[in-house]
Amino acid sequence: MKAIGIDLAGLETNPSGFAVLTNRNFKAQIVYSDERMISLCADEEPSVVAIDAPLGLPKRGNLRDADRSLIKRGLRVFPPTFAGMRKLTERGIILAKKLRARKIKVIEIHPRTSGLLLFNTSDRARWLAELKKMGLRFEGGKSAHEVDAMMAAMTGLLYLKGEAEKVGTQREGTIVIPIA
Repeated sequence: MKAIGIDLAGLETNPSGFAVLTNRNFKAQIVYSDERMISLCADEEPSVVAIDAPLGLPKRGNLRDADRSLIKRGLRVFPPTFAGMRKLTERGIILAKKLRARKIKVIEIHPRTSGLLLFNTSDRARWLAELKKMGLRFEGGKSAHEVDAMMAAMTGLLYLKGEAEKVGTQREGTIVIPIA
């Protein structure tokens, strides 16, 4: 099983984290363009691509059912329609559509939520320490974007292993989180 995690930036001029998790090894890097991400995903042939960005808009209001569900659990997420989130959401929807057109499975994740559920912390340094304790190895992972992409890939792997759940609805989209 191979999982890719993407910590997507709202604009292609800003850095996005990109991580591949294969056989207990993470390989992380910074990527900018959608075309580069799509090319890397196609080359890697992953079982899933887990994207840290909203991949759908609410049918009404500012929050989707998935967002409300996480908030009810005490987890913090930004509304997809929030000023800075709007461009990220639009980019995420387009990227997911292009990947799915290539028959690549795509899921939405939220790395901070995954870190809190898996390791009871939002501290990225502690995530890395805990992942190392689990026997995972790293190439890259120096920036916050790469670490978030690694957590996205980890969530994708848990999804593939049946150790994650979907919150939300098909109508507005779901967010995949680890089973705590």
